[in-house]
Amino acid sequence: MEAPPPHSVTPQPRAPRSNAPAWIAFALPPLACALWLAWAVYRVGNAEADTGLAYDTVVQGLGGAVVAGVVAVAVLVWAALRGHIAYALLGLLAGSALAPLVLWFGMGAVLSSRRHDFERRQQQVQALAGVIRSGDAARIRAAIDALPERPGPARALCMLQGRESYRLVNWLWFDERGYGPNLPSDELLAAAAAVVDGPAPVPDKQASLRVVLRALADRGEAQRFAAWAALWRRTLPQPAPQPVLLTAPAEEYGDCTLGDPLERVLREWRDDGVRAWLDAGFGFERGRSQTTVALRALRRADTLRALLAADPQFAALLREDRDAGEDALSAQADALSATLDAAPEPAQSVELIEALHAAGAQPRVIGPVTACELFERNEQRRDLARDTPQRQAAVSRVRAVLCPAEAKAAKRAFAKKTTK
Repeated sequence: MEAPPPHSVTPQPRAPRSNAPAWIAFALPPLACALWLAWAVYRVGNAEADTGLAYDTVVQGLGGAVVAGVVAVAVLVWAALRGHIAYALLGLLAGSALAPLVLWFGMGAVLSSRRHDFERRQQQVQALAGVIRSGDAARIRAAIDALPERPGPARALCMLQGRESYRLVNWLWFDERGYGPNLPSDELLAAAAAVVDGPAPVPDKQASLRVVLRALADRGEAQRFAAWAALWRRTLPQPAPQPVLLTAPAEEYGDCTLGDPLERVLREWRDDGVRAWLDAGFGFERGRSQTTVALRALRRADTLRALLAADPQFAALLREDRDAGEDALSAQADALSATLDAAPEPAQSVELIEALHAAGAQPRVIGPVTACELFERNEQRRDLARDTPQRQAAVSRVRAVLCPAEAKAAKRAFAKKTTK
């Protein structure tokens, strides 16, 4: 038996190379999706996530996908160098097939989180309505402060008018709106009183009251203005100025957009609004803005007389400002034909036109559309079945005020005809 060569070495088997590139290639797509979903939950997991923020998150996800693609190419190169390219490609394909499932279930989890948050918010608004019905002012204030994201008393009272409360963005563009309960006006006033008596800053108290005033105006509840005005006075330095002037810049509280509160009240309440305004001791700013609105809202001659007695600027305006007088007359002429058709005593409907004229309002003779032309256009569409002698007499009185030139011409023609 021959002995082995003295210096021969037995070859050792080569250790198998690790298959790590294949496992990394498999894990890369679902891991990238999971990381992006975690980022999405952090950014847009709550109900009121802004749609623009959601779009930004998607764009960031696309950027992350590009980075993941670059990493995948590097892993494949690494696998090729180690002789495992086939396994790495197979792993990458398997991971890419798993990634959509991760996205599907992950996005479902994000939506579930949003919906839970949305429903929780809605429940708190409903709970606030219940607290208001209890009448406990301290609990009302605490419930308003406990609303998600602390919207403040003005927006909270806007929600309680049956208006938009919170919003659910299902994913990127499918919004679902939530609405609060539509509380009656006495409960809204009770909630406003709780805010006024609390520690909120004066601007927040007044904003809350303006939101409630919008509800009263929209509901046509002029009889509640006195109670509202008493709350407003409690927000003013004492003693309160006489008369109280009420103005506000255009502001938005959720679904309650506010402009000049007087304009909204008088547009909805008309003559009753002017009466309620005066009876509550409120006045009108100097200038054409509020005074024009008040003159256009009038419907009865006695209300005009009350307005002239309460504020001398109206008498001066009608005497000295031709445009203001024409505007007041045109506001009456616009609906006067229909009013005469419906009035059981047409003569009473003419009293305001004549009272305005007696106070100094003069119709414009020339212009784009004069009050006379406006009235005559509507007369052409009058209800002929109601054209009674009483209505004809009332129309003659209206024309004597609004159409003085035509009235004089008709009078001259009549006189000439009778002298022949």
